[in-house]
Amino acid sequence: MTTKAAFNFLLSEERERVVYGVLKKLHVGPLHPQYQDFLQEGRIIFAEAYLAYKKQHPASDNEHDLMLFAYQRIRWRLLDILRKEQHHISNCQSMESLLPSNNGTTSEIVFEAVDPTTFDTEEETLNCELYERLLKQCTKNEAKYLQQSFLFMRPIAEIARMYGVSRQTIYNWRAGIQQKAKSILDEETPAA
Repeated sequence: MTTKAAFNFLLSEERERVVYGVLKKLHVGPLHPQYQDFLQEGRIIFAEAYLAYKKQHPASDNEHDLMLFAYQRIRWRLLDILRKEQHHISNCQSMESLLPSNNGTTSEIVFEAVDPTTFDTEEETLNCELYERLLKQCTKNEAKYLQQSFLFMRPIAEIARMYGVSRQTIYNWRAGIQQKAKSILDEETPAA
């Protein structure tokens, strides 16, 4: 597989809609000052996701799974970019507040109301970070469940059929993940 093949796949049969869908979900519309940049970045990420998926699943022709995989990859990467951009902007504003104003005194820090669209972005970023941390701690089987349920949003019965195990086995995998997630969240929550 080549990058050219990935872009050809993206640009055929209206598959580029997945990039537009991610941008819409992240509230980055055509009026956003960096819309074209994010659109191009999304296309590049799609091509990278396509190549990664084909490398992991060389014999698979399931376009639906590929598109879900690409959607998640694009969403996570664009969330990271938006988060870094927001962090950079807030750092710049904090630095400006320390500079002397025209009358020789330092200006006060002004806190503006938070844009409601950032709540979703922040939550998505936290979910992605938790997913990555969990994936590192999971057993091989737990990782299978986590990937299928989180990335592809498959129900337990379908995951059980995929791996040829009982639903109870899948519930056990999920319980192991839940314990690991609880311990991660307990580490992050300061004791009162």
